[in-house]
Amino acid sequence: MDAAGVFARRDVGGTAGCIARSSCEHPACHNTPATDGPEARRVRAHGWTHNMKKGSFVVAALFAAFVASNASADFANVKYVGTGKGSNVKMTIGGTTKDVFAGQLKHQISGATGDYAVLNGTKVTFCTDLLQYVSSSTTQYEFVPVSSVPMSAPMGADKAKAIQDMYNGASGAQLASNVSDDFATAFQLAVWEVVTDYNKNVGVASVGLASGQFKAKKTNGNALSSGVMNAFNTLIGYIGQASNNNVKIVGMANNHAQDQIVEGQTYVPAPGAAALASLGLLLAGKRRRK
Repeated sequence: MDAAGVFARRDVGGTAGCIARSSCEHPACHNTPATDGPEARRVRAHGWTHNMKKGSFVVAALFAAFVASNASADFANVKYVGTGKGSNVKMTIGGTTKDVFAGQLKHQISGATGDYAVLNGTKVTFCTDLLQYVSSSTTQYEFVPVSSVPMSAPMGADKAKAIQDMYNGASGAQLASNVSDDFATAFQLAVWEVVTDYNKNVGVASVGLASGQFKAKKTNGNALSSGVMNAFNTLIGYIGQASNNNVKIVGMANNHAQDQIVEGQTYVPAPGAAALASLGLLLAGKRRRK
């Protein structure tokens, strides 16, 4: 190969030949006598130009895909501003045991646009990630489907559906300023338990606070109160049950701060650009078959 884009082959007899790319339709790359004179230099120059054009097209296509994927993303500035109803508990996840607050978390959301603009203001959220901390500094979060949080280990569709069922069943009671501490605590514990241990094939029997990867007790090591456990059992009882409610919830994700679930969304995040492109191809194929 003499240069990028021009394939030069030295035959046994010493005669140079121009072997064009199969996709190149430029006349100079077909049946051109190979010499070391001006014509050969012109062919080589074309090869460079042609290759650069193809390279530029690839770069442009990649840039367009990058822009399209980011255009579908929705971001907001989020700041943790305190707790609401709930209580401290002693939780164990894997080999880690520590005291944590379980209940309403308050976050100030600003800069949300479009369909997410309704989320601007102070909102009650519930945490999906026990391995990170809330941020009292303003941090950029991305709105994502609940199935995509926590970012460290996305829960997937089955667990997201179970959490959706609990939100539908609770009908916003867990967000109220006058809700009991027991109910708010139970709701957060139920979210953590589903994210960690729920198995769709086993059903509700797969969740419980006394066994599994996630466990919870009072901070003194005693069993949780009957008030918390009764509320917890009511909440997990909603899993898999039909409901007339369709509460809108969305995940808020950040690589370096605790991922959250917030209620009040009016819009389900659109699939990425690649998924939309695949959908377009599928629809086009169906039309052609008609």
